[in-house]
Amino acid sequence: MNVPLIAAMMIAAAALLLIRRGLDVRFVLIVAGLIMATIIGTPWIILDTFQNVLGRGDVIGPICTAMGYAYVLKATGCDRDMVRLLVHPLHRVRWLLIPGGCAIGFITNMAITSQTASAAAVGPILIPLMIASGYAPLAAAATLLVGCSIGGNLFNPGEPDIVAIRTSLNADVGGVINAAFIPNMISFVVATVILAIMIRKLDLWNVAHVKADTSADKPITRGTILRAMLPPLPIILLLLLQPSLGLAPAILAQYPQGIHVSTVMLLCSGIVMLVTLDEPRRAALHVTRVSIEFFEGMGFAFAKVISLIIAAACFLAGLQALGAIDKITKLLAYDTTVAAVLSPVITWVLAIISGSGTAPSVTFSQAVLPGIASTAGVASAILIGVTAAIGASVGRTMSPVSAVMLFTSTLAEVEPKALVKLVMWPMIASLTTAILYGLIVA
Repeated sequence: MNVPLIAAMMIAAAALLLIRRGLDVRFVLIVAGLIMATIIGTPWIILDTFQNVLGRGDVIGPICTAMGYAYVLKATGCDRDMVRLLVHPLHRVRWLLIPGGCAIGFITNMAITSQTASAAAVGPILIPLMIASGYAPLAAAATLLVGCSIGGNLFNPGEPDIVAIRTSLNADVGGVINAAFIPNMISFVVATVILAIMIRKLDLWNVAHVKADTSADKPITRGTILRAMLPPLPIILLLLLQPSLGLAPAILAQYPQGIHVSTVMLLCSGIVMLVTLDEPRRAALHVTRVSIEFFEGMGFAFAKVISLIIAAACFLAGLQALGAIDKITKLLAYDTTVAAVLSPVITWVLAIISGSGTAPSVTFSQAVLPGIASTAGVASAILIGVTAAIGASVGRTMSPVSAVMLFTSTLAEVEPKALVKLVMWPMIASLTTAILYGLIVA
């Protein structure tokens, strides 16, 4: 083993330790990359990488506009209308609250790619309803956490994990999401079933009923239904407008590679603006408010997500300079069986340590997938990228320092350690399922 590779391993280990101790992950990754590049006398490649990623519209556009759309949904209340519509059938069927609650969180996370934002939309409705139905607060918190964090975001074309896979392999976004469908759904179902079994065995489902306020009792109107259909609208449109389906020849003539995610998010924001205009006299105020929220969301995505992607790219550039990326790629590309096992495990461990699912998944995709595609093919690389993204989602869900974990435990007033303990086995079962699927298909 050469000296640069040893140095890369030591610096990476130190970076993980500093992140674990609470130092900002972006600062750590950029500085670590800079140190590695400086070792071989090329510190400028980190600055060049920073500049290059900063200008990548194919990465920044989908992610920022997806978050902008999420902010528009929140500002207009469409996200809450969707949650209310989904929760309504569960109100009087107590045994459905765990699988149904997880499914609602999963669907919400498809439309709102931020796990914490999804929990903020679902939690104030779901948690009081479950507690009022006899479930312990810990059971309600676990249901919310698993639903909002286990991988619904992987079905959104603007999700950073999906964008990273697509851009790393120059693949069609529809193909990436199609490849994610089966493993992601299986891992979600397994996690939900194991969670339901554990809640029952731990007797967290038959505690004293507590009277709680819940908006699930509010009547469902036609307006509620119409507004509830808006959150998943971009996803539906993007899937239907895939070039392979050929459903819209006029659009395909203009966009032969498929309509841009950013375009759809922007158009759907305009639709939301029109549908939610209740008072024509206040149209100017409404348009202004929605516009501001859209760009506030874009700014939030840049600050919280794009910054992570830039930092990860700088870290990767340092690893590449020291030859570590080539070594890892050769190891994983040598045998797809090894890759199917190690890929989700690596991102899972990194997500538990860092509390972020985005950073490990995006970093892995950018670093490893192009090399795997050159030896094993694009289809295999997409599958490995997908299972790695699932591993990152699982790790984030059981990380004691993840934002969604801390938010959910605070909302339900339970200890984060107790919540981690409850969701640990469902998450391990979910990870195992993803690995097995990768082994079978590979």
